[in-house]
Amino acid sequence: MKPIIIISSVVIFFVAACSAGKSPPMETPISEPSTSTPTQHPATETPTTKPSATLRPTVDLELVLTPLITVEYKVDYIGLKTSDDVLLIAKHFGTGELAVILAHQGTTGSNQRDWETFARMIAERGYSAVTLDFRGRGQSKGDINATYYIIRDMRALIDHLHEEGYDRIVCIGASMGGSTCLRAAVEYNLEGVVVIGSLMGTGKPTTITADELVALTVPKLFITTEKDGYNVPETIKYMYKISQEPKQIRVFPGDAHGTEMFKQSYEEEFTAELLAFLEAVR
Repeated sequence: MKPIIIISSVVIFFVAACSAGKSPPMETPISEPSTSTPTQHPATETPTTKPSATLRPTVDLELVLTPLITVEYKVDYIGLKTSDDVLLIAKHFGTGELAVILAHQGTTGSNQRDWETFARMIAERGYSAVTLDFRGRGQSKGDINATYYIIRDMRALIDHLHEEGYDRIVCIGASMGGSTCLRAAVEYNLEGVVVIGSLMGTGKPTTITADELVALTVPKLFITTEKDGYNVPETIKYMYKISQEPKQIRVFPGDAHGTEMFKQSYEEEFTAELLAFLEAVR
């Protein structure tokens, strides 16, 4: 079904970045119903070589974080219908040629607002930033527990962007959002994918296999903290190990999960890594 555009549009001026309060603890990942194949958890094998990108000074923070331009940009609220008739709400910041999808995590209370500060930052730099409430989150309808179907939400968004004329799309996601970005990279011709604190899926059809990941040729950036829970650091390192170039990995200290990394002492370095990746694929 063709997406429905909700009539709501405002003009926003550049807003300085600010930090939100600490996110609630991470939910236990929800597996798929018993009638389907459960979530695949990759082997916890530790790479034989130390990740080459661990906390290295890859970017000039002052250069990357200094706004390139200060402009007015439009924010559109968008209504989307999924293939299983779930109404979703998304926001589109800016009008740049490269669209950047920012997919939120599954911790209690998480929704597209977790990405808003970063979305405004990159819209101000000439990108099109797009955030989305996954089903059952924020203003979107549907079952919050059906995380194994959130690839349907991502498909509705990507198909909408294609209809709007966006041929070049990058997907950046945290936790279940990162898993969904990986699945989308298998199904669509994306320009790049960033995976932050994620496993390899939330249950079919929102799961990527090891073979599919090995075959993925788009630029990839994997990010985790050293002590994130749910086997995340081991899985991120495993995905980095089996992936082919181009690829990068960053391991930050502590146990912050996903977009909680925006609230840590290394917030600027974390933000700069995301911006540097976008500049590299622009």
